[in-house]
Amino acid sequence: MNEASKAYTEYREQPDALIGLLIEKDQEISKLQRYVHQLQKGVFGTKSEKLSSVTELPLFPGQDVLAPAVTTEPAKIEVPAHTRAARVKRDLSKLPHYRVEHPPESTSCKCCGSELTKIGEDVSKELEYQTAKLFVNEHVRGRFACNHCKNAGVVQDPLPLTVKPLERSIAGAGLLAQVLVAKYTDHTPLHRQEQQFARLGFSIPRRNLCDWVLGVEDVYLSRLWRALKAELLLESYLQADETTLKVQDNQTPGECHTGYLWGMYSTEKKLVLFEYAPSRAGSVARDIFAEFKGVLQTDAYARYNKVLLPDKVQRLACLAHVRRKFIEAEKTCSKEATVVLSLIAELYRFENQWRAFDAPAIKAARDKISKQILLKLHEYLCALAARTLPKAPLMEAIRYTLNQWDEILRVLDDGRFHLDNNPIEREMRPIALGRKNYLFAGSHDGARRAAVIYSLLGTARLHKVNQFDWLKDVLTRMRTHPVNRVHELLPHNWKNA
Repeated sequence: MNEASKAYTEYREQPDALIGLLIEKDQEISKLQRYVHQLQKGVFGTKSEKLSSVTELPLFPGQDVLAPAVTTEPAKIEVPAHTRAARVKRDLSKLPHYRVEHPPESTSCKCCGSELTKIGEDVSKELEYQTAKLFVNEHVRGRFACNHCKNAGVVQDPLPLTVKPLERSIAGAGLLAQVLVAKYTDHTPLHRQEQQFARLGFSIPRRNLCDWVLGVEDVYLSRLWRALKAELLLESYLQADETTLKVQDNQTPGECHTGYLWGMYSTEKKLVLFEYAPSRAGSVARDIFAEFKGVLQTDAYARYNKVLLPDKVQRLACLAHVRRKFIEAEKTCSKEATVVLSLIAELYRFENQWRAFDAPAIKAARDKISKQILLKLHEYLCALAARTLPKAPLMEAIRYTLNQWDEILRVLDDGRFHLDNNPIEREMRPIALGRKNYLFAGSHDGARRAAVIYSLLGTARLHKVNQFDWLKDVLTRMRTHPVNRVHELLPHNWKNA
């Protein structure tokens, strides 16, 4: 008798062991199917998480969630004739205009030879581009002396504080602003900027560009960043998330350290701030939000739990992360996951209808409609958990949701709260684009400087402030600006002023 026959005989005599083995194999197969699905989706699948269709689901007690949909003949409706909207002309009024005359070769009449009279003109507009250019400002300070008094000395005014923002540097405010905006908004690494300046006729070594970024952050932007953080921590509702940043710390040859940019965002004031930390430890979140008192919306990452956050901080869950878990489980448990995703889609559908409402009206609408949908979702998840294998992907999604159900329901407390923290995730896209270009930060100090600059330029973008104009003005004025009024130079305050 071979080994397979012996194993079969052994398990036949012990049916309980055979059943246990089959259950174990089923769980392993389900786990491997999930991994294969995730790998295939990452390579070949669409990146969108949008549902192909939303199932109409009951919202009130007495209706079965899984009741089969009744197929009916769609009602016929009349569609009005299609009319195309008028093409909107581009507004060119804010751009400088240069008139270029194109006279005819001859202004004499072909019949009698007399001079032609201009009776009108046609104007054809052409949008053109001129390459940026470097130029030199020569700040001349005359020296004066008395011809009669030998001991009077020489009179000369000092160089104005609005000139040459960095000590012992030739760079002007406009050039410094361009270097920072190009790197942190246009995602152009310094080595590429070095090549661009060379094409403009003047070579600026990369080392000089690095020193300029360091100097601007150290002398000017760090103070503005601290003022921005103080203003954000006074808010009562913030969103938080973190993203990675590779750092070249030279600790392990050939490898970069993985640091983290921790972000906070105010949806009401449209302020965003990033803070760098070498790790993702829970103590980092506790230190960053030590002075915050209010509601903090995050995912279910353990470092944001109620033990590690400050005592006066309440966590609000992110429904987008919940939804993402069920999208991952949809391949193996399509029917059950679709029901959950459809209920969540209903929540978002109503939220879109209430977008123009004020906070009290949104809260009242949620109490009337969203609360019932959430209760229906909770009831369905509890029933589903009782008949789902413990290690199944669907069970992981259910457990992730039910473990933070109180934090999910907290969205009903205030109309200002969002269903998810997608706004802060959107503010991290510029960081992700920058990572693809410069790959890593040269040091931990460099990563900290990146967090400061991303915070201020991101806030300027949210308030539709021209980042170059704002930064150039700050570098010109800040040395003469009162220290106790530095908050007036923050992008949102600068725009209003």
